[in-house]
Amino acid sequence: MVLKVAVTLALYVAVFYKIDVRQFVERLQSADLGWLSLGVLVYAGGQWLSAWRWWVLLRPVRLEVPFLRMVAFYFIGMFFNFFLPTIVGGDAVKAVLLSRETGAPARATMSVFMERNVGLLALLAIATAAAMAAPRVAVKGVPLLHLTLVLFAAYLAANAVLASRRAYGLIDRLVALTPLARTRSRAVSLHDALLPYRERQWWGTTAAATVQSVLFQGVVILVVFLSAKALDERVPVSALAVFVPLISLAGMLPISVNGLGIREALYLLLFGRIGVPADAAVSMALLYAAVTFAASLPGGLVYALQRGPRTGPGRST
Repeated sequence: MVLKVAVTLALYVAVFYKIDVRQFVERLQSADLGWLSLGVLVYAGGQWLSAWRWWVLLRPVRLEVPFLRMVAFYFIGMFFNFFLPTIVGGDAVKAVLLSRETGAPARATMSVFMERNVGLLALLAIATAAAMAAPRVAVKGVPLLHLTLVLFAAYLAANAVLASRRAYGLIDRLVALTPLARTRSRAVSLHDALLPYRERQWWGTTAAATVQSVLFQGVVILVVFLSAKALDERVPVSALAVFVPLISLAGMLPISVNGLGIREALYLLLFGRIGVPADAAVSMALLYAAVTFAASLPGGLVYALQRGPRTGPGRST
């Protein structure tokens, strides 16, 4: 955690060294609150859609939880994302809440994993497709199209391993030779919980969840677009469709506190490549963070008011 705080602070120092702080403050003060308020409503609606995606993905693992309960869990997870080490920290909170609700920790955890997994599929698919039409941008000489293709290929390879019993068995035997051998039993239970998603009868469910993920990534891109509108900046939608997913992906890396610093640095780097002023790029990053935080605040209220898991057949107290 100390290293993550140090990395976060170092990134912020580097970012603010690159921009005119006075212009940055003036830019934020001139932001149109109407566009930002619309962004909050749009993002909150996107969270409802994402809760539906998670709820649908409970079916293959035979878990039954009321939809509104899932909405509550989802908002709580989004709220805790802002206080845990990475932007996927809220996933752990959702897994714990659902485990307590259902008494099935492995299946609850796998449903959270699959909800994130189909989200990654949509994120990488949008970024790769948009990179073909967006302004040509390279980082350290590497075109973003090449980067997205490599990431997409790595994602598909990882899922192929998870879906194949033979490939998983090979990985399991290799893990048995390492100090991680003691985690094999837990890994096996999680892998077994993943198997239902391979069954043909649930392919339509997974496809529906994937389509919803594409819609949610569109919501995220729209929120950044509205943040740019609030600053009176014109940014090509094709560029947003490449940059925003890649920045979201980078924010999942556990090298800073909640992705802070990484997001602002990448906004400065990528949007600067297409002519967006440095102070405007960093302002867009902070406004997006403010919008998502405001939209996630109800999760804190729900968490404070919730009465805990219900009791009944199949549920633990």
